[in-house]
Amino acid sequence: MRLFPIALDLNGRRALVIGADGEVPYTVERLLSAGARVSVVAPGQVDASIERASREGRLELHRRPFVDGDLAGAAIVFLAPGDDALSRRLHRELADAGRLVCTLDRPEVSSFVNPSVVSASGLTMSFSSHGVSPGTIRRIREDLSALFSDPRFARYIEALRRLRESLPRGAERAARMRQATSGFGLEARLRFPPWLERGDEP
Repeated sequence: MRLFPIALDLNGRRALVIGADGEVPYTVERLLSAGARVSVVAPGQVDASIERASREGRLELHRRPFVDGDLAGAAIVFLAPGDDALSRRLHRELADAGRLVCTLDRPEVSSFVNPSVVSASGLTMSFSSHGVSPGTIRRIREDLSALFSDPRFARYIEALRRLRESLPRGAERAARMRQATSGFGLEARLRFPPWLERGDEP
């Protein structure tokens, strides 16, 4: 799958989520943070975070199976994996109509890939394995979230924001910003499972 990464404005627009397990709670929270009007349709068990958001009036929760009428007005559609027939049908119908549909962790039945996102201290990063290893992406997301949650990073970003806003656009601002960011960097190392270090297959 060849991808063209974009950031989508969903503020005030309806997002439909079918299912309520796996990565759905994380996706729902991201949709809510983006200002989307979220509707969740799920006949089975519902994650506690989705239940709580429903009680608080932050989303609509429908405890029943999906019906085609649920698609009305939806700017974007997410499905939890599990119902392959439904995923294939909605992908075929919605993608052919130019609408956005994603079965989580199933790029072959999605018109776009839902990248993992880290948002911390004013920094937003997104990354994807193109569906190869959601578990690895989840671990990267968790590690980066912990790294950039360092309160010093928040102070650093806030100080840069104040500096940038205090200076007029032009060469002086560019020079001052370069000077202020000099010395910042990441020190990291990768750790791999034992089977890879042994040269084996998983």
